[in-house]
Amino acid sequence: MRKAGTVVLGVAGSILLLAIVAWFVHLHQHRMAHAHAFSAGNAAAPERVLIATQGSAFKDALVAAIIDHLKPREAYVQVIDVSSLPSIEPRDWKAIVIIHTWEFGKPQRDAQAFVQRLHDDHKLIVVTTSGNGREKLNGVDTISAASVASDVQVRAAQISTRLDALLEQR
Repeated sequence: MRKAGTVVLGVAGSILLLAIVAWFVHLHQHRMAHAHAFSAGNAAAPERVLIATQGSAFKDALVAAIIDHLKPREAYVQVIDVSSLPSIEPRDWKAIVIIHTWEFGKPQRDAQAFVQRLHDDHKLIVVTTSGNGREKLNGVDTISAASVASDVQVRAAQISTRLDALLEQR
């Protein structure tokens, strides 16, 4: 009888260990990469746009499409990782675009904290990506999307339309 109990305990322990390893592999594979900071356009331009994002193929494609859209305006664009948002002074920017991922049932913490401290949400465009494409920050006009490559142009057009409206305000 003791031998059977030992075998059952060993099997249960092995299953638990396998589940823990699988969880860590899942976390590693689905974790957002750090976005590389860079700027584009004329730093002296009056139209200054901040894009805070996370690293992924979908988000990188969105950022590239937004920058291409802004080229004729000769706007200055600064791209940063969302983890750098705590050091950002909102009044330095005419428009702020935040592209973040909804992870484990909640928004990226730096993106959420920045939105909560921003008093002028009229200069803010928030894009939330999630597996189901429906998650969003409460109390903020958000574009919700799943990270589907074929949707990049549609989402970029939504962002660009809102961005144009912000930049045309005096």
